Amino acid sequence: MEFKGFKTGKDESGIIIEMVMPSILEETFFAKLYARGPLGDAAEGDPAAVWSSLGQTYHGRPLVAPHQVHGVRIIEASEEEVLPQRTEADGVFISAGSRPLASLRFADCTPVVIAGAAGSPWMAILHSGFRGTLQNIAANAVRLALARRPSQRPEEMWAWIGPAIGRECYSRRREDPTTALALKSFSAENISESGCCFNFDIKGQIVSQLLETGLIYDRIYMYDRCTCCHNDYFYSYRAGDEKKRIFLLAGEAKNRNLT
Repeated sequence: MEFKGFKTGKDESGIIIEMVMPSILEETFFAKLYARGPLGDAAEGDPAAVWSSLGQTYHGRPLVAPHQVHGVRIIEASEEEVLPQRTEADGVFISAGSRPLASLRFADCTPVVIAGAAGSPWMAILHSGFRGTLQNIAANAVRLALARRPSQRPEEMWAWIGPAIGRECYSRRREDPTTALALKSFSAENISESGCCFNFDIKGQIVSQLLETGLIYDRIYMYDRCTCCHNDYFYSYRAGDEKKRIFLLAGEAKNRNLT
């Protein structure tokens, strides 16, 4: 599976999907998804367990791993937020030169990475499931970046939307109160009706939200695979993975050798 802006590979930990950084950022940041494999199987969604196995690969750097609550709060990749601290948040903002690495976990929800190079380079990683997308965490991250980097323009940002559950597998019943909210906030092209349910294209809605904030379509990359349909590659809650999770790891690339 190959998509523009991504590189898929495999090692002893399992399937790995890397976000391909633009040349101006490739020596500053990295972001990768550890998908299905021995690493995720053993950790069962526990970031501390992942890091006990993976941390030495990154020279023992500390890890930020917030307790995800399907909200829009975004914390800093700072020493104050590293494990065992688990602040409630669904995003991490990473500045160039930050020693801690940042992580989030997924099993059908959407991994989103947004980055820019104006002023001092920055990156934000986001957990944007149905509720996070309803609350528009992507726009929240863009607003935060613009506040932190006044010289940054949205049209000069990049975004990566990772594998997540697709429209074909994500439905909500008509009587669900959140369905009514989604019917009002989702773009019409990201909604389809199927009997007693509505299907929602969460990844498509995130693209719409990013475009509304001013990002350019050609700078938005999508790994267009459904985690539920491709459960051999990805963990999927709807396909039966109650604890196991895809692990998103991101951070400052230049500091990989720091101890």
